[in-house]
Amino acid sequence: MKTTENEILQLSLDKFRWKTEGKIDLVENLFDDTLVFVHITGYITSKKEWISQMRSKSFVYNKIELKEHSAKMYGDTAVLVGKAKFTVNGGSVYHLVYTEIYNKKAEHWKLVNLHTTSGH
Repeated sequence: MKTTENEILQLSLDKFRWKTEGKIDLVENLFDDTLVFVHITGYITSKKEWISQMRSKSFVYNKIELKEHSAKMYGDTAVLVGKAKFTVNGGSVYHLVYTEIYNKKAEHWKLVNLHTTSGH
C-alpha cells in the first residue's frame, strides 16, 4: 500500500524531473500561490518570481541527482528533508540540503515552503 510519505517523496522527485525537462506548467501547478522559496544565498523568492525566472530561462535546471530524502506527516502538512546535487545554468554545481513543506489543499498537495542550504 502506498503511504502518504511515499506519495510526497514521489511528488518531490516528479518536481525535480519537471524542472529538468522544462515542464514549468507542472511545477507552477504544484507551487502554492503563497510559496516562499529561501535560496542558498538567503534570497527569498515568491512563486510568481521563481516561475518567471524558469520560464525566461534565466534559471535552468540541467540535472538534479538525489542523494537522500525522507518525509514526515503532520496532519495535512508534510515536511520533506533531502540532499541532492543540482547542476544549473549550464554547469554550476550545488550540493544542497533542502526542506520542502507541502500542505494538502482541496485534495491536492501544494508546495508552500522551500528552503535550501549548502550541503558541505
